[in-house]
Amino acid sequence: MIEKKSQEEVLIPPDLDQCQAEIPNGNTFMTFGGVPGMVRCKNKPTHIAHEPLRKDGKKRGSMSLCGSCLAVCSKQMSGVIFEEIKR
Repeated sequence: MIEKKSQEEVLIPPDLDQCQAEIPNGNTFMTFGGVPGMVRCKNKPTHIAHEPLRKDGKKRGSMSLCGSCLAVCSKQMSGVIFEEIKR
């Protein structure tokens, strides 16, 4: 029998080729024929954002961010640890 992993156990590793933030697609309810939504940012990442250390022992999440998404994330989130990607 194959065990299913819960959503909490499966973490996607940071992508070093493309930013993993989601940004608005530019459409609004007023856009003719467009559907408002979010799309993945296409810029190259410059930093990795890590969740703070967890006290409950569960895995920490992390994601890659480009410079503009990093600026937004640092304004909106507290306690996030940012690590520069060295190329």
